[in-house]
Amino acid sequence: MDDRKKRIDNLMKNSQESRASLDTLLEHFGEKLYSRTKEMWSDVKADFEDIDKYKSYLLDISESNASIIKIEEKNRRFKELEEAIDKKENEEKERAREIAAVFRRLGKTLLENPVYDDYTSLYKEQSETLKAKRESLETRIQELENKEGGNVFSWIGKSAQGLVLKSFLAKAQDSQGQLFLTIGERYGDRNAVSEDDEVALIRAEIDILRNDSRVVQDEIAVLKDEKRIISAGFGIDGKPQKQIQSVKNHITQINDSLRALYKNFGSQASGIMDLEINPDRKYFIDTIVTAEDGEIIGRAVRLNQSLIDNENAIVKLQASLAIDDEKAKIEKFQKSIEEKKKRIDDFKKGIADLEESVRDCGVYINELEKKL
Repeated sequence: MDDRKKRIDNLMKNSQESRASLDTLLEHFGEKLYSRTKEMWSDVKADFEDIDKYKSYLLDISESNASIIKIEEKNRRFKELEEAIDKKENEEKERAREIAAVFRRLGKTLLENPVYDDYTSLYKEQSETLKAKRESLETRIQELENKEGGNVFSWIGKSAQGLVLKSFLAKAQDSQGQLFLTIGERYGDRNAVSEDDEVALIRAEIDILRNDSRVVQDEIAVLKDEKRIISAGFGIDGKPQKQIQSVKNHITQINDSLRALYKNFGSQASGIMDLEINPDRKYFIDTIVTAEDGEIIGRAVRLNQSLIDNENAIVKLQASLAIDDEKAKIEKFQKSIEEKKKRIDDFKKGIADLEESVRDCGVYINELEKKL
């Protein structure tokens, strides 16, 4: 590789490092200077647009961070509500099973108490049928289990028959339990015949459970309303993490804008952009730059000069390489011209030879014509 190309690569690498260092230095310097302006905001002239932007960016970031905290708090509350609702709904499911068990007990009690025959008469026949069927199956299962002896095949048959009978018994028990539940539920809010009988006691138990259930259902409704309101605040998709990420992306954009603002202010204060600053701006900068900033300004000037020197050196080396490239092209073109000229000379000689041949042919033709 041409040594100049290697030098250009090294200069470019050095420039990249210097640019990164200078940008970081200017950003930190600009941020420091803007922080000093906070004490003078009331005195800063309104025509300094960057000061207004700086204030606006800081306020935006502060509000955005506060927004994230609120979303996170709402998300925590949302999860708390979900857990509370699940817990209470599970309690309600358990209470519903408990109420159903009490209703079955009420239905069985109503059937067994002749005082309530007027109400249970419609269910008596069905109840007796199911009772007889259940008792019959229980007896057959007991007899089968008490049966002894037999070979392995009879034992397998006995086991299979027992499973079938137990399945039928389970269905009969379910049907009987469902009948008790229907009788108890349909009895509804009717009053017991006596305030002291078992039906009245069971009814009182049901009323307590129902009242507890209504209280819990009201609590669930309140919790769900709060959950719905919070969910609506999470946006269309209802995902708080997506909303938080959107705010974080916005903060990133603001920070990028702030860094650009810091870099520009740092460049102005370090003297790199002196030719672009008006007198009012220059005076304003002089009021906030202190003697302690001299080292930073000196480093910035040196880094900037290094970039300028590198750029000039790169331009010169690139121009030198370009000149050599052009010279190489000229040499190549001249060689091509010489080759083409030689070919032209060769063509001219060939043409002359052909013309000589043509003349010789003409002379010979004349000699031949004389003999005709």
